[in-house]
Amino acid sequence: MNPGYPAEIQAQKHVLPEEMRQRLAGAELQKDAKELSELCAVLPKDMDAVKQGMVPKDTIDRLKRMEKLSKRVREQLVRAGSF
Repeated sequence: MNPGYPAEIQAQKHVLPEEMRQRLAGAELQKDAKELSELCAVLPKDMDAVKQGMVPKDTIDRLKRMEKLSKRVREQLVRAGSF
């Protein structure tokens, strides 16, 4: 039997809901930024195809997704800066 064990359990830090939201927002921000970066990397190829008179099927969808992601990333950064 370890008499110090219950004290260790009580000493554990419990995460507050606000801290958990901030952690998740940070992870979500990183995920969104990475996806946005990947979409931006594909865009030059799509624009080359447009120059040749072909619009790749997914180009419009990619641009819409980029727009949504950039807006979300911007909003998350504004919220993070307002603390």
